[in-house]
Amino acid sequence: MVSGGVRRRSWLAVVAVLSVVGSLLAVGFVPPAGGVAGEADNEAQFSACVGPALESQGLVDVEGSFAEDAVNCLAHYEVTTGRTETMYDPGAPVQRWQMALFMSRAAVPAGVSLPATPTVEITDLESAPDVSHDAIRQMAHLEIMPAFTGGVFLPINNVTRAQMASILDAFLKKAILGTGALGGQVDGLDDVNPDDNVFGDIDGVTRTEYSAIRRMFEAGVARGTS
Repeated sequence: MVSGGVRRRSWLAVVAVLSVVGSLLAVGFVPPAGGVAGEADNEAQFSACVGPALESQGLVDVEGSFAEDAVNCLAHYEVTTGRTETMYDPGAPVQRWQMALFMSRAAVPAGVSLPATPTVEITDLESAPDVSHDAIRQMAHLEIMPAFTGGVFLPINNVTRAQMASILDAFLKKAILGTGALGGQVDGLDDVNPDDNVFGDIDGVTRTEYSAIRRMFEAGVARGTS
């Protein structure tokens, strides 16, 4: 049986990347009057997950789940795929090489320029599937998912919720945000200024992750588990 923690982490990957696609392709918004404590003040006003993007992609093991629309939308935009033609395997944890693939596939609709010949050297690519090697180098080169000391990427390590917030924060800062991608009177992610902290368990994360978690909450990308 898959643990609840693993399942929540897997679903967060779906919902978080969906937020990237939805916000970056959104158009038009009406700014709210001002920030409200405890609420996402800069949430995207529209979503790209409408019409054909919500049609079933034939992944039967997500039918009826709360993330069914998210999975179908991501599969429609080819950001994610099923384990097979009919199974998504929603309870599986998300590994770093998989997250790199998610981000590289989302880069084109997001307006993120991917380097054709990344200059960063990764010393442990052999532990990841060949299909992910270019994506890993690209994400490391852009510092969306930086390599660790010695060029180590740790491709098969699972992505934590804090790490995912940091990855999405770095990704969105390099993206071309369309009108309505961020609600409120801001022009870009750098203008998002978290006015409160609704999470009581993030003091132990890194400074980068701490800032990213709070900024992703204000942008409507991240949610708490309670």
